[in-house]
Amino acid sequence: MEGGEITYARLSQEISSLDPQAETLTTANAYTLDKIFDTLYAIDTDGQLQPSLATGYTTSDDGLVWTFTLEDGVTFSDGSAFDSADVVYSIQRHLDTPGALPLAAPITDVTAVDASTVQITLSEPYTPLLWELSIFSSSILPDDLAGESADTFFDAPIGTGPFTVGEWNKSTGDFTLVKNDAYRVEGLPYLDTVHLTTVDDDNQLVQQVESGQAQIVDDVPIASVEQLEGNSAVGVQSVGSWNSDIVFFNTTSELFSDRSVRRAVAQAVDRTALTEATTFGTATPATTFIASTINYSDQDADVLQYDVDAAQAELASSSHPDGGAVTLLVDGGSQSRDQQAQIIQSSLAEIGLDVSIESVDNATFWTRFPAGDYDFALTTTIADTGDPDNVSSWQVDGNGPTQSFHTFYDNDEVNQLVVDGRTTPDGDDRAAIYAQIQEIVAQDSPSLPLAYISEIKATSSKLHGLELIPNGTVRLENVWIEQ
Repeated sequence: MEGGEITYARLSQEISSLDPQAETLTTANAYTLDKIFDTLYAIDTDGQLQPSLATGYTTSDDGLVWTFTLEDGVTFSDGSAFDSADVVYSIQRHLDTPGALPLAAPITDVTAVDASTVQITLSEPYTPLLWELSIFSSSILPDDLAGESADTFFDAPIGTGPFTVGEWNKSTGDFTLVKNDAYRVEGLPYLDTVHLTTVDDDNQLVQQVESGQAQIVDDVPIASVEQLEGNSAVGVQSVGSWNSDIVFFNTTSELFSDRSVRRAVAQAVDRTALTEATTFGTATPATTFIASTINYSDQDADVLQYDVDAAQAELASSSHPDGGAVTLLVDGGSQSRDQQAQIIQSSLAEIGLDVSIESVDNATFWTRFPAGDYDFALTTTIADTGDPDNVSSWQVDGNGPTQSFHTFYDNDEVNQLVVDGRTTPDGDDRAAIYAQIQEIVAQDSPSLPLAYISEIKATSSKLHGLELIPNGTVRLENVWIEQ
């Protein structure tokens, strides 16, 4: 099982930064960082938290002081010892350099009690803290970057993860991970080398895994899953992800500022039929904005069901009873996404809404969508954790970091419930809060969840031990390849 090398092909994005707190973090960067660095806790294949660099934690009765015990005997890839000073430095750097995924936890102090103990003090209770400390932006770095400047350190960083950086040619995009011989888990990783490459389109991904050029490919096109499953040289793996395909309404636009118009749209689209027609059986129809795989998702919530008569009645009661013309901004690039847009266009024509489809590239979409330069928009949301606060604070909190994910939805009751949700300990009371949030949001319809999507990878049939995580990344330390 030991030894060997593989090629891992991913779509389009090249690695541009290995700084966990960088201002711009692409998925290519994020899903490479977690091979090099560890976090205090890690997310497993079931989407739950497991100890990593921390062996456990306790909290004070008031929920304000979290005390973490660290694993003994861990070293960085250069052989230097890991201890509490590294954790204190890393968390403080994350607070001081918020970047793309800032720490939202109200941390007031991070202290090294001794070499193997760290205390984090909060200004108020914050239940999702452990989840925030598990994502790539909370990677543990050596204290003071081992005395190097950020530019120098992140060109060839040292971490406690299973791999280190081998070759990184920024002009060609070639990137190689090599085995960390000092990894804290004895005998792992099995692989010596992982070559990370990029391809330009879906067809090349399929061709590379079928030809044996790549032993793992990301972003498997769902239209090709059946073809790949029929190839004995290829294995297909999937896991229910935390991600959803969702339509978002600009609640400041002429038509969609009217709640009844949004409700009409929600009842005019048959999400079950849309999912069956566009995802080839790889996804499930969505109900609430919190994906079914995320904690406290309420799949029994009272959501608006497909009912064309009810949709027409809702529109008739609105300030736009005769409908009108609207443009659907689409985060384009996939056949499935284009099909979803066309079904929405056809469905809304039945109730008198004339939909124009504007499919744009990813960069354009993520310039216009945050700026509110759209009527309604279709994209995939990516949750970073399995805690519902991660989704709620981004998608429905009018006081949150994205103004309800650029919909500008602002419901005072929901805003307060989001705060209550993150400060209430896990249990029945917290579940009731998120059930209430999902009920209100479903009725107000600032968004229309379409499908809960799966994370799908294709591999060589000779590759074993790949672990898929619901946030979209994979664990490679247990991977081995038949020689």
